[in-house]
Amino acid sequence: MKRRSVLLLGMLFLMVGFAAVTSTLVINGNARIASNDDDFDVYFSASFENGKKKNSLIKDDTHIVFDYDISMVGETYTLEYDVTNGSREYDASVSINCTNSTEYLGITNEFDEETNLLATETRKGTLKIELIKAYAGETTDVEVTCEIVGSAVSREEVSDGTPADKVKSAWEITEDNDNNGEVSVGDLITLGSESFYVYNIEGDNISAIARYNLHVGGILADESGDVTPIENPTGLQDPSSKGAMYEDNGATTSGFPWSGVVPYTTEEKYNQANEGLSEENKLKPNNYGISVVKEYVDEYATKLAELDGEVKTTRLITKEELESVGCDPNKYSCKAGYNYNNMTEDAEVAGAPEYMYTTSYWTSSPYEGFDDVVWYVRSIGGFGYDRVNFDGALGVRPVIEISKSLF
Repeated sequence: MKRRSVLLLGMLFLMVGFAAVTSTLVINGNARIASNDDDFDVYFSASFENGKKKNSLIKDDTHIVFDYDISMVGETYTLEYDVTNGSREYDASVSINCTNSTEYLGITNEFDEETNLLATETRKGTLKIELIKAYAGETTDVEVTCEIVGSAVSREEVSDGTPADKVKSAWEITEDNDNNGEVSVGDLITLGSESFYVYNIEGDNISAIARYNLHVGGILADESGDVTPIENPTGLQDPSSKGAMYEDNGATTSGFPWSGVVPYTTEEKYNQANEGLSEENKLKPNNYGISVVKEYVDEYATKLAELDGEVKTTRLITKEELESVGCDPNKYSCKAGYNYNNMTEDAEVAGAPEYMYTTSYWTSSPYEGFDDVVWYVRSIGGFGYDRVNFDGALGVRPVIEISKSLF
């Protein structure tokens, strides 16, 4: 039996029209009366998807774009939106034209078209889409479009109200590496207090690694190996949390204290995850899914969600991803032109961008052949592996995945 599914692609447009007025009066000369087009500004100021605020759907002042899968008869998709008249000198006469219902989709849009939208005021609309007939066939794209046209209507006095703010992306490009004005590999992007280096873009998907390790775990103050817990850890990135910092040749430690160091997992965590399981079914100590570091990453994901950045995935980087950006596991190096296997210069090592090894951190990839060993990256550019209970040098440096359309 074929899977019943309709992939719904939708767009909501707001088109702004101008009621231009031109006249000439003669009072010992010529004076021209014209509409103040610069003042007339109608825009989307908020959007809510199935009851949850989601302003990321607003791509610019006049466009809302959404994607939604719908497959069960009776299933609905609801998009609520706010339209604001940002003008102080003009009211707006608003009319709407939406895609008609189809054989499979019932489409309704509620918006008051009878009453002018007064200057500086906001009005809510609701677009509702329902699957009214079962669809049997390959996944199909259906475009749903609404055009909201606002035309200026003159007022006798200027409004003293305050219009709703326009929606701005929570994300910004803080370092435009190639100065092209758009997000690219190598750029530093920022959400609130958190910044990330973009290391891969595929289609609309951006993968970016945290600028710093998370402020979690402990601190190694000297070469004694004694780790003390961080006081009041924030769980967010912190410039001091870089893990182990080394001299270029890797022979001499430097930069103590090493902050934000954590074991990959602990015996307690491992035993807890495998409680009640037979020996043959027990998970390995280097399984990311039962690790201590994953707990830190998941907590960080919750904090990012509070910043409304529409982060799709929060995780640790993999060995394979590091190889794709230039790290060489055979020569234990992410540093261009250097072989850490024998501590010599080696022009054959392509190397990763330097921002990939500005801190020392765990990956999520187990080292094959050993149940308690995991791959890591160190600040000098080393690319190696260590035991999961090692707690003195490596930190938690999350990777996120977000939509390029956020920029």
